[in-house]
Amino acid sequence: MALRGRGFVSVGAVVACCALASACSLDQSPASTPSPTPVAITPAESQIERQMRLDYEAAEEAYRANMAEQDRQSQLGIAVKTEELTSSASDNYLVFVLQVLRDIRDSGWRARGTTTIRGVARGGWKEGQVRLSACEDNSAVTFVDKDGKDVTPKNGVRTYVQDLTVNRVRGGWKVSDVESRPVKNQEGVPCGA
Repeated sequence: MALRGRGFVSVGAVVACCALASACSLDQSPASTPSPTPVAITPAESQIERQMRLDYEAAEEAYRANMAEQDRQSQLGIAVKTEELTSSASDNYLVFVLQVLRDIRDSGWRARGTTTIRGVARGGWKEGQVRLSACEDNSAVTFVDKDGKDVTPKNGVRTYVQDLTVNRVRGGWKVSDVESRPVKNQEGVPCGA
């Protein structure tokens, strides 16, 4: 009986050794657990960053709304201090816009086409005021007189960089000042596309 028990133990030992040997064999790679994929953590927008973003967006919206009204009035050959103009412009900028529209009206001209805004870049920010630079391209705009004859000035630059000051006024945003400069191309300027 002793032999028989020993044989059982020997078979058991051989099975155990084989199990251990196969588990430690070089042919099999150890079971790997996938490591967690790193998640890109973007810092949350701070309260001031959010306010700045919203202010810039509202200021640009006011500028674009004003440009749309300028295009509309120049196509009609009028210069009227409409709600659309006064809700998006004030101070020096409103005076500037109305003068440009008066010049077109007084010449008896009407515009065809619209100004293309090539880009708007964000400048300085302080609570209640932002600075924007806008690249405007008027090359698609032509002017006709009352007889429909093309009177578009042939010599001159048709692209501009407008450095704008936009202020919060009674809860809304209005373009209040502008420094306008003609440029041959808009490469190298912040708003250039």
